[in-house]
Amino acid sequence: MIYAIFVLVSLYTMSVLSVSLRQRLLSGGRSYGPLTLTDSPVVAEVLALTGYGHIVVDHDHSPTDVNSGQRLLQAIQSSHSIASLEGRHPTEAIVRLPNHDPVYMKKVLDSMQLPGGVLVPMVEDAATAKEVVVSTRYPPSSDLRSASNEGTRGCAAPFVRATGWGRINTETYLKQCQEDLLVMVQVESESGVMAIPSIAEVEGIDGILLGPFDLSCSIGKMGRFEDEDVKDLILKAEESVLASGCLLAGFQVPGRSVKEMFSRGYSLVCGSVDAGLIRNAAMIDLSAAQEAIDSLP
Repeated sequence: MIYAIFVLVSLYTMSVLSVSLRQRLLSGGRSYGPLTLTDSPVVAEVLALTGYGHIVVDHDHSPTDVNSGQRLLQAIQSSHSIASLEGRHPTEAIVRLPNHDPVYMKKVLDSMQLPGGVLVPMVEDAATAKEVVVSTRYPPSSDLRSASNEGTRGCAAPFVRATGWGRINTETYLKQCQEDLLVMVQVESESGVMAIPSIAEVEGIDGILLGPFDLSCSIGKMGRFEDEDVKDLILKAEESVLASGCLLAGFQVPGRSVKEMFSRGYSLVCGSVDAGLIRNAAMIDLSAAQEAIDSLP
């Protein structure tokens, strides 16, 4: 009897932990995690083992490309078995592409084992948002999720890492794409903020991530987050996303707490950068050592 209860509890726990980040966020969950700029699989693996909800693997402002990016994805996924042993959701990778190039999207998706996500920067209008969605989907005859947005993704499913080099059958993989691929776009300009209502209406856009530094740049006030015009622009962007029903995501800025952002309605927050975490830890380490040295006669 005790063994049967143990098995039932174990199976229930496994089923709960197998729910993807996309499904958790769409059900009202929240996620916090860093962005990687170092292009280091070791750093990515350490961060994933820490237990973050997600890691944004940046192909936009970093040297990471599809080739090195696959190694980062492998490093993050290597932490999943330990996450299961620790009874927590595994850290999922969200790849930020350099642009909305459908060829680059295809290569990223072919290298990514789901669950996971993609994030496309500098989306200024609904037409671009639709291009993003269709680049993530196969043609409608093979992809149920393409019913209202014709997919253009080229298919090499039996031969790429996304299906475990063919170990996952096509039907199962298509279901994963429908249920577990988080699709987000990033709004980074004043004109993009004005277009949020129409961007959010595009079927297949799960979330809109706000880039506060670029938003401030777009009105000539880079990094001046206490400026009223910058505050108003970010507030307008937040209100537009929240009113749309899309997930609200964003980068934390100085002077704003993670608690405040989640209380505001954010579902996903990126609050750190791997290079910055290493730099800050090194500075603390050096400062402590220097203080000890200076205290000696």
